[in-house]
Amino acid sequence: MKQIKKQYKHGLKFDSKLELYFYELLKKNKIKFEFQVPYELHPSFKYDGKAVRGMQLIVDFDFTKYGMNVIVDTKGYQRKDNILKWKFFKWLNVQSQPKLFFPKSQKECEQVVLMLKKLVN
Repeated sequence: MKQIKKQYKHGLKFDSKLELYFYELLKKNKIKFEFQVPYELHPSFKYDGKAVRGMQLIVDFDFTKYGMNVIVDTKGYQRKDNILKWKFFKWLNVQSQPKLFFPKSQKECEQVVLMLKKLVN
């Protein structure tokens, strides 16, 4: 499996070049968002007297506080543990059902931004 190199820019750490690209596209188009938002999938607990860590999913771009029920996670490759976390996330958010986008290329990122611009206007 190819190791993805972290990117550092704008005083932030990005998990990939694609994530940085999408961030800059949003800024350029003046679309408001929250970056790297954690969602608790289940809290920590004790089992047989031993601590079990909680599980959380950190989404790349969250637009839900800005009038758009949309979450975007840039993914060139999705690990099996990440697929399971998204399954939990969907179950926990079955009522609100945010639109989820997983762009895998710069072109797909641009298409998502065009869709977001229509929602903003």
